[in-house]
Amino acid sequence: MSSMSAPYVLAQDLPDIGTSTSAGSVRFAGLLLVHAALRRDLVRLPGAIRTLGPRDDDRGHAVVRRWRFLVDMLVRYHEYQDVRLWPLLRRRAPELRLLANWLEADHHDLEQCADGTTASVLEGALTRTGTWSAAHAVEGFAIELQGHLRIEETQVLPAMRQVLEPGAVVGTLPDLLRCARGDTGPGTADVLAWLLEGVPQRIADELLHQCDDTVVRQWPHWRDTYARVSEEVWGEPSHTV
Repeated sequence: MSSMSAPYVLAQDLPDIGTSTSAGSVRFAGLLLVHAALRRDLVRLPGAIRTLGPRDDDRGHAVVRRWRFLVDMLVRYHEYQDVRLWPLLRRRAPELRLLANWLEADHHDLEQCADGTTASVLEGALTRTGTWSAAHAVEGFAIELQGHLRIEETQVLPAMRQVLEPGAVVGTLPDLLRCARGDTGPGTADVLAWLLEGVPQRIADELLHQCDDTVVRQWPHWRDTYARVSEEVWGEPSHTV
């Protein structure tokens, strides 16, 4: 399993955040899941685009849907941070005000970069011309985003650990789910399945039990539906292991 697949592995790679073998004891697991999911898709999407053939109409449309979903999730994550996280950090850790301001401004730049990349993805995936250029554009965007995520992980998360109480809901999976869903765009089912893709079953179960009973009951159906949809993009089933 890749270190990009589960929050507790990513946490182990960052000593300032702390180590754990239990998802339930990983602080800010929701934030780490978002980072892992973004990285995971951005690693795979260039290959999916490059392998599109002249007759891959359905898979081309599936690739576009996945890219749009990824960008939508990125925007929602940015909104979550801008509205919920940065104001809290500015109050609790005023020494991070300038960093929070920079990260908030960089959100706008990243979203503009994503919008520009969308045009390349649409052309490559829907016409199957310029697929290599489209894949290269996604890789370039991934590099820009990676730098931003690493700053959050190495500078912001350790500070959050110091200034927020251990039981704080900010950054947890349920908190991310509440803020990510809306009247338009992905719902809880899509967001949760995307976040937990590739996470080992034992860890996924611990994370799910932080959510409400409805989520726990519906999860097997959501997971299986997501796996079928993902198969259209990657060409192979994508299950929680």
